[in-house]
Amino acid sequence: MTPAAEVQGATLVVHLEGYDGPIDLLLELARAQKVDLARLSLRDLIDQYLAAVDAHRGVASLAERSEWLIAASRLVLLKSRLLVQAEDAPAPADADRLLEELARAAQRQHARALAAWLEARPQLGHDIFARGRPDAPRQAGYQGDILDLLLACFDLLEPPRPAAPPPRYTPPSLDVWTLAEALQHLQAQLSQHPAGGALQHFVPTRESGEAGGLRRRSGVASTFLAGLELARQGRVVLQQQENFGALLVRLSADAGVPAAM
Repeated sequence: MTPAAEVQGATLVVHLEGYDGPIDLLLELARAQKVDLARLSLRDLIDQYLAAVDAHRGVASLAERSEWLIAASRLVLLKSRLLVQAEDAPAPADADRLLEELARAAQRQHARALAAWLEARPQLGHDIFARGRPDAPRQAGYQGDILDLLLACFDLLEPPRPAAPPPRYTPPSLDVWTLAEALQHLQAQLSQHPAGGALQHFVPTRESGEAGGLRRRSGVASTFLAGLELARQGRVVLQQQENFGALLVRLSADAGVPAAM
């Protein structure tokens, strides 16, 4: 069974095969190649680190735990390089190694500053503590009695009322002469005047004699269509003696008096 790690002050002390002591010292010895990394067990190192962090969560500060994490991650990186490094891999130059160390030192300084900032904030479980389900927010506003509650329940239980049908659109009625009226009017006029005349003289007008507006225009169109329909039936004869001249209408010789429609 792997022995558990210990915490002495701000230092994490690990117990591994071939080494017993602070983890930061182990890192320095590994960098200087004064300890055999091949004998170190990464599994034991990680288990001891996780157990120490969990056991000293409320004792060790965030900055101290971050130092343990940096040291453990660097040891894992060095051990992984040892395991996967090729035999003929060239050694890094001293200048490159120095630049890497300087960059790493700057990163650690930045990490310490962030850890100090986080440490100064209230910590859950140390400065502030969690509690159960938070209280439901109070809704200020309308207040009623039991009668209002019952009436509201009745409104909810009442079946929905059918929606009223939309109003039907009814187009406005127009004061026009229909084709049926024009046929009846033209046949009645020709029965009184069999010789006929210009079709425009048979255009119906208002009883008052007013000949303007929509009714006058519709009378012209309906009378023209009525004349065409009666000519198709052989009841009347339509003639036009010149281009754009008046359209003449008279009863057909064999039509007789047309019956009223």
